[in-house]
Amino acid sequence: MNSERLNRRVNLLGPWLKQRFGGRVVKLALDAGLTCPNRDGSLGVGGCSFCPPSGSGTGRGGVPLARQLEEGLSRLAGQAERQGKPAPKALAYYQAFSGTHAPAPRLAEILAPALAAPVCGVIVSTRPDCLDEPRWEVLSRAARQKPLWLELGLQSASDATLAALGRGHDFACFAGAVLRAQELSIKVAAHVILGLPGEGPAQMAATAQALAGLKVWGVKLHQLMVLEGARLAADHGAGRLTIWSREEWARAAADFLGRLPARTLIHRLAADAGRDRLLAPLWAADKQACLAALAAELERRDLRQGDLCPAG
Repeated sequence: MNSERLNRRVNLLGPWLKQRFGGRVVKLALDAGLTCPNRDGSLGVGGCSFCPPSGSGTGRGGVPLARQLEEGLSRLAGQAERQGKPAPKALAYYQAFSGTHAPAPRLAEILAPALAAPVCGVIVSTRPDCLDEPRWEVLSRAARQKPLWLELGLQSASDATLAALGRGHDFACFAGAVLRAQELSIKVAAHVILGLPGEGPAQMAATAQALAGLKVWGVKLHQLMVLEGARLAADHGAGRLTIWSREEWARAAADFLGRLPARTLIHRLAADAGRDRLLAPLWAADKQACLAALAAELERRDLRQGDLCPAG
């Protein structure tokens, strides 16, 4: 029900995937055993302030990627058989930590199993500062073999916010990566967090406007979450963080979507919270309630994605 209400007002990824690949599509999360330059000392240690020690890792980095793919595809086929449905198509999703934080030859080895597997496309999640020309060449070759897109972490277009988060790069670094990807015909989906410390409506509007100006292909929204082990957990414990209500988040998300062009594909509206490590806000654990609140806010304001763009 929430998806139907949101589909009428937001350009969601799900319908695009179904049209592009001719049926239901799911992501198979892969772990190449990489880490992050903000953790291994090449840039910094401790990670970004919002990121827990486990990051987005699956804990399967020691399992060969070909085996991870084989097991994932087998699991999907088994589930479909039990349900009496055709197996969905799959995207190989290099999700864990920074998916290009490896020398170009190693990156080519990492991508090879997905390029050889019966998947319909490849997603690589990474940082804009983990991309140099040799790695761009590897990605470009891979994109000529199978549909491929990048998920690039941004979080905010404000350099002051990025510095406070300990990101280790600025907005210009992100913009340069997007422009290089566009030159190579590689699609980019940007990660953004709403409700970051020190940010209000002006900063979030500026981020949406910056992404619109870059003509990014997609955007993945997250609500700020305080996770156990992240540096933000100490600020939360000391009462230094302002935690939004679900309604405040819904208003901010609606504003942000209104400022993105209608053509921009929305890959995610709200993050999935790991209940075992979520400290705040507790309402984030109920994703369907979050989506319902956002749908209600968009309907209350009769607002659609793109309605608040300067160009209309």
